[in-house]
Amino acid sequence: MADLGKKYCVNCLADVTNLRLRCTDCPDIELCPECFSAGAEIGLHRRWHSYQQVDGGRFSLWGPEAEGGWTSREEQSLLDAIEQYGFGNWEDMAAHVGASRTPQEVMEHYVTMYIHGNLGKACIPDNIPNRVTDHTCPSGGPLSPSLTTPLPPLDISLAEQQQLGYMPLRDDYEIEYDQDAEKLISGLSVNYDDEDVEIEMKRAHVDMYVRKLRERQRRKNIARDYNLVPAFLGRDKKDKEKEKPAAGSGPVPSTPKRKITKEEKDQRSRLRGLCQFMAHREFEDFFENMHKERVLRAKVRELQRYRRNGITRLDESAEYEAARHKREKRKENKSVVTSKRGSGGGLGSGIGLGGGAGGGGGIAGGLGVGGVIKEEGKDGEFAAIENLTGFELLSDREKVLCNSLNLSPARYLTVKTIIIKDHLQKRQGIPAKSRLPSYLDKVLKKRILTFLTESGWISRDAS
Repeated sequence: MADLGKKYCVNCLADVTNLRLRCTDCPDIELCPECFSAGAEIGLHRRWHSYQQVDGGRFSLWGPEAEGGWTSREEQSLLDAIEQYGFGNWEDMAAHVGASRTPQEVMEHYVTMYIHGNLGKACIPDNIPNRVTDHTCPSGGPLSPSLTTPLPPLDISLAEQQQLGYMPLRDDYEIEYDQDAEKLISGLSVNYDDEDVEIEMKRAHVDMYVRKLRERQRRKNIARDYNLVPAFLGRDKKDKEKEKPAAGSGPVPSTPKRKITKEEKDQRSRLRGLCQFMAHREFEDFFENMHKERVLRAKVRELQRYRRNGITRLDESAEYEAARHKREKRKENKSVVTSKRGSGGGLGSGIGLGGGAGGGGGIAGGLGVGGVIKEEGKDGEFAAIENLTGFELLSDREKVLCNSLNLSPARYLTVKTIIIKDHLQKRQGIPAKSRLPSYLDKVLKKRILTFLTESGWISRDAS
């Protein structure tokens, strides 16, 4: 026997005691939500007839799997409470819903189902016009903590605070950067009857004030980062004097610092403007990396010089440097002896003017007439030509000649080859035309011919 207290759908005979839809035009026609949604028609009942919702207040809008088991009557009371008390007044809303729900449960259910749930996603747009901006956010807003939170106070004495006009509890100075910046907003007020132009003007004033605050804070950060306050007070010099060892005491161990060259000092002075865009540590690292680059470039040039001289291993470089040092020392000694001999020959020729051929030879040897080449073996003597092509093919005296004439080794070798070839052709009776390059003037030609004659490459008659 059927339970008399239960109600059943006239179409599918499902239990509709908790929720049913009753037709107001046809008597005894009650349908379940599924049959009503499908548009079921029985007898004289049609789907466009008016209807009435009948429920016992015990069914759930979100299904039996919803958390908390909220009934339809509690859902309706919650929506009435949110409209009456407003979002956020959870205690008043919980009292309106009923004693069975706590403020925490009311908040979680409303946020979960009506905001983050499918209903909230379908009803709340992504971009809400005229939404109020939260200016207290930590992302750089006008009232964000990044601008309003003061830095730790400076570690200075009371007398130094008075000298600077510094207020440690506020981390401010009596005279700040752009002292009158607050006048931009001191007279602003928001009225309900302001026009759009007036509102935009007030926003522009606030924006200008915020820019001035940021610039003020940026200058404070630079002064902190580069220790400008202690430098202004002269505390750096005092600290250095304290670090110096007292008389009679042992040396104080300290980390040796790299000596800064004059070139680097000038470069630092030219790039001083970068200090306001870089932290002190970054500024120092920048110049330290530039110094490392110069050192590496010098090392690369040294390795390339080793490679040109056939050295392929580092252990061979030590032997090469030792041999090079000996050669330079020997060349230096030889140049000193040669210069002494030349000075002695000149003095002898001056004393014996009537000495015939011997006296003439003394004049030529002492004064260097005829282009006698003196060797001066100084460090870096051939720096201008030692990296040029053909330098390694020259003798020591030829290197001195090219260096004194400012002539590249390749051009000297070309002129030397042409002169010797013409000399050999003349000795064989073959007529030869002068084929000397255009860059060789009379002075250079005379110096080179004299050098080749004295060195024995050609005879004196040919020169």
